[in-house]
Amino acid sequence: MINYLFKNNVFALFLIVLSLDCYSQCAGCTVTNPTAGNYTFATNSVACFTSGTTTMSDVVFQNNSKICIASGATLIIQNNINSTSGTNVTFEIAGTLQFNQSPNINSSLTVNIANGGILRAGSGGNNNFTFSGTNNTVSNNGTIDVGVLGFSGNGTNLVDNYNLFSITQNINISGTTTFRNFGTINVGASYNNNSTSTYLNCGTINSLIGYNLGGGKIVNTGTFNVGNGSIDMSGTSRLENYGTFYSKGTINGASSSVIYNEGLMKITTWQPNGATMNGPTSSSKKGYTYFLNTVNPNGAKIGPNLDLTRYSQYEATMVKAGTQGQNAIFNSAPTYINSSGTSTTAALASVTYDCAGSGNCSAPVVTVTNICMNTDGSFPPVANNDTFAITAGASSATSVLANDLEQYNGVAASTSNVILTQVSASSPNVTLNTATGLVQVGSGVATGTYTINYQICRTSLPSSCSTAVVTVNVTGISTLTVCYKPGVMAGTALSTNAGITSLARANPGSANWPEVRKGAWLILESKTKGLVLNRLTTTQISGIPSADVKEGMVVYNTTLNCLQINTDGTAGGWKCFNTQTCPD
Repeated sequence: MINYLFKNNVFALFLIVLSLDCYSQCAGCTVTNPTAGNYTFATNSVACFTSGTTTMSDVVFQNNSKICIASGATLIIQNNINSTSGTNVTFEIAGTLQFNQSPNINSSLTVNIANGGILRAGSGGNNNFTFSGTNNTVSNNGTIDVGVLGFSGNGTNLVDNYNLFSITQNINISGTTTFRNFGTINVGASYNNNSTSTYLNCGTINSLIGYNLGGGKIVNTGTFNVGNGSIDMSGTSRLENYGTFYSKGTINGASSSVIYNEGLMKITTWQPNGATMNGPTSSSKKGYTYFLNTVNPNGAKIGPNLDLTRYSQYEATMVKAGTQGQNAIFNSAPTYINSSGTSTTAALASVTYDCAGSGNCSAPVVTVTNICMNTDGSFPPVANNDTFAITAGASSATSVLANDLEQYNGVAASTSNVILTQVSASSPNVTLNTATGLVQVGSGVATGTYTINYQICRTSLPSSCSTAVVTVNVTGISTLTVCYKPGVMAGTALSTNAGITSLARANPGSANWPEVRKGAWLILESKTKGLVLNRLTTTQISGIPSADVKEGMVVYNTTLNCLQINTDGTAGGWKCFNTQTCPD
């Protein structure tokens, strides 16, 4: 677990869940409620099943064929399924699709299951289901119930599970396969993976036995439970834990395998075989690991920022062992490493035992929540809330990005690595400058509290976003003693050689006008006319090419409702001149 809290972050990633009910109604049907018996789903057809139960025998899926099963309808396919490699087939399921044999789909298969929809292999959900196409996607917001789940060949497979995925037996994987789980996945037996398989768990995964990671990767921010049996982390297998991970069996490591723990791991038996167990690189965080049995390190590398505790039992209650410390967990000293991977001492690696002597363990232990990975395994950005006190007519001294991250555990957010957008604001005159990240308050804004909602998206992955709220406490314009100072009159008074007037002073024979007005380059005179400067918004001002920005340039900012003068010839040198003062 970690000493780190997300403050009111809402990750746009979870909004995907809301998009899946669109399959509850079938549209674009070319065939409605086709008859039972043998059937061919023709090329470019959309066969809709809108009510009742339809039972078919042998079926053929041709290229770009689609079946759509409406809520309350059931399609049962009794016998053989024929589809051709290189073609595309789509299942849209709001009702029930049941295969009474063990389907092997050779086409690239797209499966979208709405809330309440069911995909089942076998009447009891115990038959095998195999994806053999080159590009398969599953988006499940209902229920999938199969025996052995298989991915054969060298295809690319993406499974997004938002509700319940029940696999009563094994998972067999080949190709490039990614599971991303927001709901619950139950696996009744062991499963085999490869070096291009990835499990991204933000919900709950329950595996009753174990698995061979086979050089693949697991990233867990939710709850991952593995029952009796071995977890084999061969090759370059990597397990990243930010949530809760519980292994009741044995974890077998390899010299190139890595366990990264920033959450809580409960490990019954670990055989490292030269593996590495890393904690967070930041000393402000900790990874917590509980061990039931002692560990033979056998070349294991441990650190940095980990806390290790020995337990005598996990269930039904958690009971700590009476003795703690290195010797209670390891039967010989492991190799301690720092964040650079360099060998060091336990103290310098910030590896502690049962929090002994560590201030990091005094804080409540919490795991990461409200965060889920992108399909490539990377994390979304982290936008944290801000509070500013700003005088009317002024802007914040710091950017809203100052406490944000480009991605979780990543570098600081900046306008170069995230796209900053104002989503909404409670006042049109309290705004966010998306070019600089500064909050700007117009000169006429009344004293009070205002809010701005903003979003940051990773420049490298614009679909990966996070939002936060800025609270702006406007304090009003400072009250100063009214001050008037005469201009400097010493020296020679220079004549003004150019003037614009609406007072008929420029007629021939007028009394020395404009020369009579001293000390200016240009005189403007009127009793019924006004001077209109260029009126630009903050965004337009930000868009002035830097080469054209000059010290002394003047505009009227229609966003902030103030006269702005550039004080240094740079894009950051614009200042509102709306507070009376007495400069020397």
